[in-house]
Amino acid sequence: MSERRAYATALVALAVGGIGLVVAYGLTWATAQVPLLAGADGVGRQAEIAGRELVPAGAAGGWLALAAVAGVLATRGVGRRVVAVVALLAGIAGAGGAVLFAARSTAMVTSVDPGAISVATTPAWLLAVASGALAIAAAGWTFARGTTWPVLSARYERRPERRDVSAWQAQDLGQDPTEESDGSDRPGLVE
Repeated sequence: MSERRAYATALVALAVGGIGLVVAYGLTWATAQVPLLAGADGVGRQAEIAGRELVPAGAAGGWLALAAVAGVLATRGVGRRVVAVVALLAGIAGAGGAVLFAARSTAMVTSVDPGAISVATTPAWLLAVASGALAIAAAGWTFARGTTWPVLSARYERRPERRDVSAWQAQDLGQDPTEESDGSDRPGLVE
């Protein structure tokens, strides 16, 4: 696979993983039966609890993974590796929060809504696991191969404008007109 294709694939995977985490944590992960009066049986209401209410750090991981897409685009070398580590942590937070929910769903729901009598979970947390795994894979790939991928072109960097000036103008600019221009950022002299 060419470097450009690997670069594009990693960016798409990271973006899809981040979007998947944001969507998954916005879905309902559990429903709880809550009595209208504390301690009363019978009539109650059904509370729907989203993933972001249960695991806020996991929900933030999705937004962080999306921000990492811009970070990978804007950096190079060591900076790109730092962004990859941040994206890796975001994916771990997203997938790990969902796995934690699967293991302790009743306890997590009752911590959010202490009056819950019964708890039923939905499979929406599985999307968070899959999306987090995709973000982890993309971040690992970026860490391993990102330093060889393309970077933003120099045309996006600002360069000083080169102007040719006479000896009199050079003196006005505070330059020594007897020195030769070495091609640096100083304006060249017109003979």
